[in-house]
Amino acid sequence: MKNLLSNAFKFTEEGSVRLKISSSLPSRKFSSDSLKAASQVIVFSVIDTGIGIPLEKQDLIFEAFQQADGTTSRKYGGTGLGLTISREITRLLGGMIEVESTPGSGSTFHLYLPAKYCSPEVGNLEIESLENNLIPPLPKNADFSGKKVLVVDDDIRNIFAISTVLESYEINVIYGENGKIGIKCLKDNPDVDVVLMDIMMPGMDGIEAIQEIRRISRFRSLPIISVTAKAMKGDREKCLEAGASDYITKPVDPEKLLSMIHFWLNHAAKKRLDN
Repeated sequence: MKNLLSNAFKFTEEGSVRLKISSSLPSRKFSSDSLKAASQVIVFSVIDTGIGIPLEKQDLIFEAFQQADGTTSRKYGGTGLGLTISREITRLLGGMIEVESTPGSGSTFHLYLPAKYCSPEVGNLEIESLENNLIPPLPKNADFSGKKVLVVDDDIRNIFAISTVLESYEINVIYGENGKIGIKCLKDNPDVDVVLMDIMMPGMDGIEAIQEIRRISRFRSLPIISVTAKAMKGDREKCLEAGASDYITKPVDPEKLLSMIHFWLNHAAKKRLDN
């Protein structure tokens, strides 16, 4: 939502920018399974009177490092990642983003989110309870500045989404696109404080990567949090047996992830003092 509003103000030199929040009409049809299954869908509409976007460019603007045309980045700046990140965070929350626009007449971005979301990947599976591994809530004064997190995931969209959350707390983020690259990144950056390891990756998967990391003496006590869309009974145990410190499922709850990182940073710090 922040990126949608920021873009609306950036590309609207005259006129207005409005934010409208409402419930989607029951007659509205969605292609997303999570929105189809939702009992209520909330719509956030950002409406501006800015420069607008040609119809043939409306899909392009959601691609990484792309804007409507070359003159846009020269005049208004920006990396071309904002809408990509917004779309992927929305997807992780079970929603979707649509755009309506006419050049010279402004744009309307609709962000649809289920009022209550249960991932379709785990909704009908037997979910492993984490009640015996409760993580304290994130303290209001939590300070992550200067900490470094390695994100290992084969889907660059997930990396963008997680990086956005972490970097908002001044966490330095590096990433690897698969298990082997992740291990190399870790060896090149021995000051990494926490590893977020996706489990289902081609080639060397997360389980194998965690096992390999634990074979390296200097990383035996490094906090490693496994991140996976699988949540079947026994999966958590498999991750912990491989050497993971903890386990979190997708779509990732940002506050839960930050609470977990904070907990394990403190745990590692206390362990160093004890030794």
